[in-house]
Amino acid sequence: MRNDAAPPRRAWLWVSAAYLFQSIPAAVRDEALPVALKNGGYGDASITTAVSLLGLIFGFKILLAPLVAAFRPLGFILSAEVMISGLLGALAFQVGSDQPSSTQIIVLLVILSFVAAAHDFALDGYFVASLDDRTRATHSGLLNFASKLGLVLAGPGLVWLAGRIMEFGPQVADAWAWALASAAVLALMAAFFNYLGLRRERAVESDAHTLPERYAEMRRGLLALAQDVRVPAVLGLIFFYRASEIHMARILPLFATDSIHGGLALDNKTYAIMRIATAVAGLALGGIVGSQVVARLGLARSLVPLGIGMHAPLIAVAWLAGTDHHSSAQICTVFFIEYLAYGAGLCALLLAMMKVASGPGAGVRYAALSTCALLANYLPGLWAGHLAEKLGYAQYFLFALLLAIPGIGAAIFARKQFAHG
Repeated sequence: MRNDAAPPRRAWLWVSAAYLFQSIPAAVRDEALPVALKNGGYGDASITTAVSLLGLIFGFKILLAPLVAAFRPLGFILSAEVMISGLLGALAFQVGSDQPSSTQIIVLLVILSFVAAAHDFALDGYFVASLDDRTRATHSGLLNFASKLGLVLAGPGLVWLAGRIMEFGPQVADAWAWALASAAVLALMAAFFNYLGLRRERAVESDAHTLPERYAEMRRGLLALAQDVRVPAVLGLIFFYRASEIHMARILPLFATDSIHGGLALDNKTYAIMRIATAVAGLALGGIVGSQVVARLGLARSLVPLGIGMHAPLIAVAWLAGTDHHSSAQICTVFFIEYLAYGAGLCALLLAMMKVASGPGAGVRYAALSTCALLANYLPGLWAGHLAEKLGYAQYFLFALLLAIPGIGAAIFARKQFAHG
């Protein structure tokens, strides 16, 4: 007898693979690129400015929304992943060429950022629209862990690989070319597993409206979002909840590998091994902790305790910067606490954004909020490096710790708003 029942969904598989993939371009930009530039002799201010300008390109993804809607979501997501993998391969080829062109490298990075932004919009919109509140909550820990695992593999993982290759004699450019080629292979593998998961999903057709109609729909969605009474609360969380952690994250890789201006003086390999070892355990536990706290207390009541926990690692990082002669165990412990707190706190922020974005026009609504999150994440990089060079690492991290005050205030305000739905 013929069985026409639909095969069971594999949401766990595509959520894991797609969000691991999504984090690869971000990891290359946010953690691998700063260390690569540091290896090349660039200063902190130049590095953080370059990384932030590339990151701010992601802010254009809200303008890409009507264009992306013209394609079938699942096909667009997979096609973009193949293209991103190819761009990483082209970047590796250019970096390792006999006469690398700075212009071509910059162009490839800019194109990579635009394609990744379009991919992120399509994926986030599909995640929000295809899963209900309960399913999103149950998969939030998995999403968070997969995203951070991708950040580890394509961030510290590439740093370790480049450092390992340099031990055998190749120059900095050649070592980083091989590392980028490895990132391209990792991206292709993630895209393949994403395909295996998405093939079980119901096919979703492209938007049949014209481009002007889609822009008009986007405008209506943004107007509806602006009228949501919870928007001030979620914007407060976006710009202040992670403020201290973001300032720390912009400088931490530079501080860890700096051997001249009072940094930890870790070589690439040692730094990467420490980050990888602490991240796998810290992010896994942090995602579980964050999901469980939200599940037990509810989103509103979990914001303040998770926010306090997310800011706490600044105390330990400031201690590292203000004292000398740290053991590897001490540094690893601080890195572990940082990942644990970040993994737990980010769960609450993502769920708050998704809760406000859910409903009609979820993709556009979430893209608008995530655009604000990108601004909050990358704008500090425009001044973080300059400030760190002027204040010194210890004083800079203490300054970042002060940003916990508006962060906790934003959490208290948001708790009242989300308590009423």
